[in-house]
Amino acid sequence: MADTIRGKLTEAGNAISETATEVGNRAAEKAEEAKDWVKQQANKVQNRADEAAQKAENEAEEARQDTKAKDGSCGCS
Repeated sequence: MADTIRGKLTEAGNAISETATEVGNRAAEKAEEAKDWVKQQANKVQNRADEAAQKAENEAEEARQDTKAKDGSCGCS
């Protein structure tokens, strides 16, 4: 432990610096977690959009097939 004012100020500065580093590290970890969470949510949304697009495409194809069947055309030439 320091006996002089200068030594005490140096110790206090070091303690503040260490604490600031710890807080910065924790903040960086939380930011990384938040980034990962957002990425996961974006992937989920993209998957849902892809599924909806595929479903719409399948339904459109079924409708085309139904129309061909009703018209009596098989699409054969």
